[in-house]
Amino acid sequence: MSVHERKATVVSYGLIKTNAKLSDGERLRELHSGILAILGEYPDIGSVIPIEDGIVRFNTATKQIAKARGVIEFSLADYQLEPINIASVKKWAREVTGVTGKDGMKKENVELAVKKYFGIDELRNNKGGDISDSMAVGIVYLKRKGVID
Repeated sequence: MSVHERKATVVSYGLIKTNAKLSDGERLRELHSGILAILGEYPDIGSVIPIEDGIVRFNTATKQIAKARGVIEFSLADYQLEPINIASVKKWAREVTGVTGKDGMKKENVELAVKKYFGIDELRNNKGGDISDSMAVGIVYLKRKGVID
């Protein structure tokens, strides 16, 4: 994201994909390399990176997410990480979309809010909605810091 006149705009987005056939260690190495490549592509990224303060429900997923989170934090050791709770993200999404009740808590509402905020109809989101979640984390962080309205 980039900010101009107190409004965030999309610069680029995507996922770091790893090969599911590789061992955990090799996949974590791919994740680390991907993060370093992004940092190299955007050297003016700043010193603070907002990061979702994760919540997981399933044991197997928890282990995998914990491993990936460790690599992410290691890769970003030279940056200050600013945790953003997913509840804050969903609250922002409800404010943007006006969707309330159970529908306002759904992951799809975050994607809808991101599309509405940026004024885009299409978003190349992944099945799990991680791209829109990450974009929303960035927006909530910028709003919290008073950088955007």
